[in-house]
Amino acid sequence: HHKNIKLTSQVTERLWEIEVDERRIRQVLINLLSNAVKFTPTGGSVILKAEEDLFRNTICFSVIDTGIGIAQENMRKLFQSFVQIDSRLSRRYAGTGLGLALVQRTIEIHGGRVDVESEVGQGSCFTVTLPIKQSGEANGEYQSDLEQLSQFTQSAISNPQVLIIEDSITAAEVISRYIREIGLQTLTYPEGEGALEQVIQVNPGVIILDLQLPKVSGWKVLAQLKAHPQTQHIPVIILSVVDERSQALEMGASEYLVKPVSRQLLRSTISKILGRLETPESVNHADTALVVMPQTAPESPLILIAEDNETNIKTIWDYLLNKGYRLILAKNGWEAISQAKEYHPQLIMMDIQMPDMDGIEAIKRIRDNQETSKIPIIAVTALAMPGDKEKCLGAGADEYISKPVSLKNLVSTIQKYVHVEVKDLQLVSN
Repeated sequence: HHKNIKLTSQVTERLWEIEVDERRIRQVLINLLSNAVKFTPTGGSVILKAEEDLFRNTICFSVIDTGIGIAQENMRKLFQSFVQIDSRLSRRYAGTGLGLALVQRTIEIHGGRVDVESEVGQGSCFTVTLPIKQSGEANGEYQSDLEQLSQFTQSAISNPQVLIIEDSITAAEVISRYIREIGLQTLTYPEGEGALEQVIQVNPGVIILDLQLPKVSGWKVLAQLKAHPQTQHIPVIILSVVDERSQALEMGASEYLVKPVSRQLLRSTISKILGRLETPESVNHADTALVVMPQTAPESPLILIAEDNETNIKTIWDYLLNKGYRLILAKNGWEAISQAKEYHPQLIMMDIQMPDMDGIEAIKRIRDNQETSKIPIIAVTALAMPGDKEKCLGAGADEYISKPVSLKNLVSTIQKYVHVEVKDLQLVSN
């Protein structure tokens, strides 16, 4: 109603009865009408027509709108699950692919067809044509096919989009990569403000929500999602450095994970929520005939990276993750001290030039605290001035590395203090 769209129906007075699954055909029409309303601007119109063609022995349902329309080159993409239309309108079409794929499959099972006519800027007409009477042979096939439709539905939703609401670029990239490895698509939204609208637009299969967001907190976003009729059914996985699981679950979250989260835990949680079995075959690796999958043990070493430069973070983070380490991040000295106390990492990699509190002071305070005094620390500096090494080692660092960091040298230095055990090596033939 708030869009002031005129909805009208034009139905022939007497229609022949047709043999269909009433619930599914109703879903088809609701889906087409919902899309028509969604993509029709304020003041437009949507018409539902129902008429029979006795010459062809069919009944036609048409949904006609005065919406944004679809370019000819994008028509064939409409009924592919999760293919976003590649045009300036793509953002507005996000999340509709699954619905149209199911529409087409449902109608085909009923022995019918779906046709589309559209012009950009003028509107669209989706026409569903169904036979008035099923033939005996077709009716038998129809019954068995209907039983398979649920399997198709499950298959279509087995690779839904996962929306990651996370303000840290680095964290979002890591989470996204973990998820894509099991064949799922990801989208990232960087703040709480506008998150509800983004979810409505994308209609993801799962939401991963960080609680520590700027301006609008993750708690508020969760409350909004669970209050809105279009989003309240979408599973939400909470990520947080603080364990407030019971409150989140009471508010409607499906799962609560405390950072740092391992690749295996995140992937298994998503798979469980989607009703998937995470198999080695679902992991999308490079084009090789043989995939070697080391499964890092849950107790793999945790390393705290204290670094404020995003480029350095990404380079080091990706490299160490691939080596099997678990990682947490601090972007200044204060955070480094706090994370060290909270998580007790097996090793700290400390950049010396950081805002708020520099690495030298942070090292001293970590050494002064009984809980963290024994944690090995590798000091990293870009200045490389005479006396830097002595200064860092004097503050309590165990090792000293100057930038630019040789990643190979970094790992060999780390391995003096901690080592990753790779268990259950699996060889999977592609």
